[in-house]
Amino acid sequence: MAEYTPVPEFAKGPDIPDSGYLVTELGGGAYGISSGMVNTMFLVTKRGVVVVDAPPDLDERLLAGIEEVTSNPITHLIYSHAHADHIGSAHLLVRNGLKIIAHEATAEFIQESHDDHRPLPNETFSGTRTELKIDGELLVLEYKGDWHQPGNLFIHLPEQRILTAIDSFTVKNAPFFRLLFAPHVPAYFTAMDDMLEYDFDTVVSGHMSLFGTPEDVATNREYIQDLRTSAAEALGEVDLRQAAADAGVPSDNRQAQLKVWMDAVVARAAEHMPESWDQRLGGNDIFLADNLNAVAWSVFID
Repeated sequence: MAEYTPVPEFAKGPDIPDSGYLVTELGGGAYGISSGMVNTMFLVTKRGVVVVDAPPDLDERLLAGIEEVTSNPITHLIYSHAHADHIGSAHLLVRNGLKIIAHEATAEFIQESHDDHRPLPNETFSGTRTELKIDGELLVLEYKGDWHQPGNLFIHLPEQRILTAIDSFTVKNAPFFRLLFAPHVPAYFTAMDDMLEYDFDTVVSGHMSLFGTPEDVATNREYIQDLRTSAAEALGEVDLRQAAADAGVPSDNRQAQLKVWMDAVVARAAEHMPESWDQRLGGNDIFLADNLNAVAWSVFID
């Protein structure tokens, strides 16, 4: 059985009740809701509710959590991006008059997916920015590049001082699965800089049960910079042909040569990573090789 470094207490987050969800007041009529594996937020306005995403891991419990707070109807649903793990229960929220809002790139992806659980948005925008004024509440939607998926949005509530950046990072935990499947690693690094330019107190990042702070964003930025530094050092130290020869790879099996070389680069880079990250972020031991692999390839080819 595999052994894992214990998750630090500060990275675990609150316990989830038997109901399967936990609602957290974020201020100014905004609430976070989590199943423990995913989280998102909603905003109660004078006449309705604006919801960001509808994760399947919450399913109908998202509705229960909203009803726990208000009897107002859901009037707006904003898609942060198109991935099913965040909007795969959107069909449960559909009612007459519901406005589903997304970037046009997200709409195109959903249309191609042919997934009835992800209804097409009926309001889209192109370009990089749009502002929504809903019952006097301001929400700013910005598309600053494909740091996770085409159409991924930063959703800023300036009055509530909340930034919703789903799948940007994992609060108080290491990013999982290759920087959360970042399609272009330099864009992911830029996104961390972009996030810190917003004026916010709370960040909703989409996974686990914790809502973060600007300090959490800065910590993730520091972590990925250490990944890049360690990967660059390892790439300068590990020779492809020598690594292949040490592993006994035949000279005509170039696929295997690449594989053992990058495995050796990742292993060397892991040695360069500060050991303190095991105490500063949960899950570092679990996802370190994944993240270093993504960053090392980026340093090598980007």
